Amino acid sequence: MVRIALFILKLFLMFVVTMMVRFQIPELRYDFGSAGPMEIASPNDLTPGRFQGSTFAAVRGRPDLERAAVCASHGVPFSYFLLADYGVVLVVRSPEQVTDRWVDIDRHIGRLKPYARMEFRRTVRVGFQQNFGLTIPEDAYFLARDDVPKPNGWSIGATVFASILWCVLAYSFFIHRRWRLWPGRTAVREIPPTADSVE
Repeated sequence: MVRIALFILKLFLMFVVTMMVRFQIPELRYDFGSAGPMEIASPNDLTPGRFQGSTFAAVRGRPDLERAAVCASHGVPFSYFLLADYGVVLVVRSPEQVTDRWVDIDRHIGRLKPYARMEFRRTVRVGFQQNFGLTIPEDAYFLARDDVPKPNGWSIGATVFASILWCVLAYSFFIHRRWRLWPGRTAVREIPPTADSVE
């Protein structure tokens, strides 16, 4: 029973470290991606399924000020709004408050990804449904305004640390013991002396 519990604990630790690496790899791919944004000129460029991951993009369109709301994420308020020509195809998030001064802004730069990969997507979807009577479809997109690619030491260090830790755990849990018991490497057992062998 104890061996089963230890084996489950080992699998759990491996799973946690694997998820750490899996989370960091897309972030590094985005941070070290294209230096220039991909231009999105109209809703026709946002066809369903075209962008599966994070893409550095610049979207052309004016904010729909009548469909803007504020949602706090971990205590930090963010503004969520739509673009006039895009409707519910694209939801834009900004750390700044959307005011009448935004009426002339027609270019939004940031991280573009499927809406299904957005944090707090259910809360934002319910907010737009209750406040504006709009339903954000499953194949919509999300743009995190001002989230530009910028490599940082924390992400790199976390990925390297998690990768090394995964290798150490894998060796310690599953490889080290098998290597010791590999044919031809059987440990020499010391035979205690018997009464007949004592002179």
